[in-house]
Amino acid sequence: MDDFGSLMLRGSGILLRAIELKNANDLFLIIEESREHLERWLPWVQYVHSISDERHIVEQWIYEMQIRAAIHLCVLFENKISGVISTHQIDWMNQRASIGYWIRKDMTGKNLATAATAVLMNYLFEKLRLHRIYIQAATENEASNKVIRKLGFKLEGILRENERVNDRFLDHNIYGMTEDDFKDTKANLLQFIGQGL
Repeated sequence: MDDFGSLMLRGSGILLRAIELKNANDLFLIIEESREHLERWLPWVQYVHSISDERHIVEQWIYEMQIRAAIHLCVLFENKISGVISTHQIDWMNQRASIGYWIRKDMTGKNLATAATAVLMNYLFEKLRLHRIYIQAATENEASNKVIRKLGFKLEGILRENERVNDRFLDHNIYGMTEDDFKDTKANLLQFIGQGL
C-alpha cells in the first residue's frame, strides 16, 4: 500500500511530489504572484492571505494523505514548483475520485496541467485501480476545459450555478473517465506520461 506522504510520480518533463509543510512558503508566494489569475476560478484563493493561512491548508492536506483520503502533489517543472494537482476526497467504496489542479500564471501554456493530470490519472487507474475519475471546470474557463478534453474525458453534463467564486455562481462542466475509457485513451497520453510507473 502506497504511502501518499512520500509519493513521487514522474512524467515527461515534470515531477509530481507529495506536498510537505516546507512547501507552504513557496506555495503562498506563488499564489500571491498569480492571485488575479487564480481567483477568477478558484474559491479558496480569497481566503489565503498569509503564509500561516497556507500552512494550515498544507497541514490539512498532509493529514488527508496520511489517512489515504486524498492526494496532494506539487507540480515541479525545471525543479521549481509550478502548481498543485490533487484528488479531492477519494471514494474507496465506489473506486472513484475527482481531480483538481492549478498552475502559476507564468507557467501556463506549457502543457503542465495536461501532463500532470495524465500522470496522476495513470497512477489512479493503474496503481490504485480506481474505476472512475471526474473533473469539473467552470464553463467559462476555456483553458481548463481544453486540458480536460485533450486528455479524453467525456462531457457528462453541466452543473448550473455550482460554485460560488467572488460573489458570483459559476456553472461547471463535469467530465468523466472510466477505467475502460482510460485503456482506450492511454496510447494518446504516453507523450505526457513518459515511462509511467
